[in-house]
Amino acid sequence: MFENPFVKTLAIAVFMGIFLVDMGLGLFEVFSTKESPLPSAVVLLIFAVMFIAGMVFYEKRGLDTPSSLVGGALAGFGFSFVFVSLVGGVQFALGGGISAIGWDQVISAVAASMIASVVMLKTLFDKLQNHFY
Repeated sequence: MFENPFVKTLAIAVFMGIFLVDMGLGLFEVFSTKESPLPSAVVLLIFAVMFIAGMVFYEKRGLDTPSSLVGGALAGFGFSFVFVSLVGGVQFALGGGISAIGWDQVISAVAASMIASVVMLKTLFDKLQNHFY
């Protein structure tokens, strides 16, 4: 099924489009309610796990300890941010927020995100190919 480059690219674009719109809706939910969709203890736990995993990852790649600590902190912050916004987006959608915004705008946002994700992926793939070859 994923041998076909069209199907593979379309599947990745649809997934990334929905992912990006869900994150956007989650940020909208967080800023409109002024509270996190997850308890702070859960967010701290996610940060701690990703901080440790990121630190070990960068340490094993040969970075010195201060650099691996910074890399782990960035990984923990980034993953916590993404996870909180994804959960907020799901809560927003389940709470009827999509009906309030309108399905036309959500579908348009998914379409625009699909286009942007394909452009980003193709550009990144091209840059990486030219860099390593």
